[in-house]
Amino acid sequence: MDEETRRIIECAKCPGPVCNSAAFMKGPENCPTQVEADVIEETKHWYEEPGVAEFARQASIVEGEAYGPTPWAPDTMSTVTTRLEEIIKLAKKMGYKKLGVAFCIGLRNEAGILIPILENNGFEVVSVCCKTGGVPKEDIGIKEEEKIRSGRYETMCNPIAQAEILNREGTEFNILVGLCVGHDALFLKYARALTTVFIVKDRVLAHNPAAALYLSSTVYYRRLLAKDNSAD
Repeated sequence: MDEETRRIIECAKCPGPVCNSAAFMKGPENCPTQVEADVIEETKHWYEEPGVAEFARQASIVEGEAYGPTPWAPDTMSTVTTRLEEIIKLAKKMGYKKLGVAFCIGLRNEAGILIPILENNGFEVVSVCCKTGGVPKEDIGIKEEEKIRSGRYETMCNPIAQAEILNREGTEFNILVGLCVGHDALFLKYARALTTVFIVKDRVLAHNPAAALYLSSTVYYRRLLAKDNSAD
C-alpha cells in the first residue's frame, strides 16, 4: 500500500475487535492484521529467539492462570490473581533467582512492603531508589523556577543510573515501582533485563491512572476531553 492511500492504524476505534476471534481477517480496512500482514508474519519468528520463546510461553501461561471458575457460577470465569501474584508466578516459572526493583523515593513505603514479599518467595532482590547518587537537578539544566520548590537543593531522579546499577548487579528480571513519567521510559531504554511495571505513579489518583479515564465524562475530569487547539 503506497503512502498516499495508507490509512493510520487505529485499533482503539475498532468496533470489534475481531482479532480476538477466529474471524481475525474480517476487520476494517485499516486493520493491521491485514495491512501489516508482513509485520505480523515477520515478528512471529521473533518469538522463537533465545530468551524470548520461553518468556512469551510462560507469560501466556500466567495469563491463563489468572482466570478460574466463578464459585457461585461454575460455567463462568472470574479473575483470581493480583498483578503482584502474577509477577511472582512469572519469575518463578522462568527460574529467576535475582530480581531488581527500581522505585521512586515517594513510594519507598510501598517498596519496603514489596521487597520482603519477594524475598519470602525465594528471590534475592536488589532495590535502587530514584534519587541514588544525589545528583543536583542543575546538572541536567533545570532552572530554579523549574524546581518543585525554587531556591532549595533538589536531587534529580536518576533512572539511567538505576538501570545500570541493576545491569551490573546481574538482575534477571526488573520491577518498576512508581517512577515518574519519562523517567520510567529512560529506565526501560537502558535496562538490559526484561522489565515489568508493578505500580504506575499518579500523584493525584492514588497511583491508579486509569481512574482519570473512568472519570473523564464526569465534572471531575471532563477537562481531559477538551480539544487542545494550541497547535492549530
